[in-house]
Amino acid sequence: MIMRTTIKYILTFAIGIFMLASCEQEDILFNESMSAVGFYKTKANVSEINASKTGGGEVVVTFLVTALTNSPSCEITFTVDTEGIANPAAEGVDFETIQNKTVTISEGYGYFPITIKALNNDQYDVKGNKSFKLTITGNSLGYDLASASSILVTIVDDDHPLGWLFGDYAVATPETANGSTEHPGMITAVENEPTKIKLYGMAGSTYGPALVDPYFIIGTVNEEQTTVSIATGQTWESWDWGSVELNAWEDDNGEGAETNKLIGTIEKSDDGKVSVTFNQQFTFMITDGGNEGLGLQWAWNSDDAPNSATSIWTKQ
Repeated sequence: MIMRTTIKYILTFAIGIFMLASCEQEDILFNESMSAVGFYKTKANVSEINASKTGGGEVVVTFLVTALTNSPSCEITFTVDTEGIANPAAEGVDFETIQNKTVTISEGYGYFPITIKALNNDQYDVKGNKSFKLTITGNSLGYDLASASSILVTIVDDDHPLGWLFGDYAVATPETANGSTEHPGMITAVENEPTKIKLYGMAGSTYGPALVDPYFIIGTVNEEQTTVSIATGQTWESWDWGSVELNAWEDDNGEGAETNKLIGTIEKSDDGKVSVTFNQQFTFMITDGGNEGLGLQWAWNSDDAPNSATSIWTKQ
């Protein structure tokens, strides 16, 4: 089955037409009512052990106050939150207790960093990495909360044989249909299966599901930790357009036969950078309902070179 013949299976979506009316724009000046508090970013990772193997790793989390110059001093209060986290980290067990859950930005605006230190426990956790959130609960000046009012901190378990592989990924797909050329992905552990991983986000984010259970597929990492093998035929529970099944081809543009395995090449550099590259065409075929036979997130590469990259995952 080739991409040119299977294109008939691709979902068709209506394209909305937008008319933009030209108008004069007035300059918007920042004023006190726009002041806000938040974090500099929404996610951070810290290794369970530092580079010198002498203790827990550290990560700096930065609070941010956006306000006018010469604004009054602002005190921010926050809490440790693990609600909704599958494998929560415990304060005082997995990371050092944060005694004073307030920060003060005396200048009235700008940044305030705090250091989170992981605690190395030398214990292999079958669930993989642990996480917790710092969530802003208020501030002394009643400023609005920014969109980044919570930050997810993930402690990378150095005792899990694949701990270095787990985390958030940026996914780039050179050519696609019914999906996103750039979208987020995530790799986590499979409980009690030290060589297996869960991959979330292979169906893209435009028309695919969010990075949540049960919308993952299972892969097996080889002994050398250089490849991940994903069996085709894996299915999800019903999604918006019906149940889906992972399909893959031998080559990057679907001119070869369908195959029972999708293979990803894992690369890990000395500085800790990790990537996973797939060189086969794949899609998630809808198997029931009114959209049966249509493809969700096609990924392929139609250049002249054989077996070019169809999906590249880069750890963030």
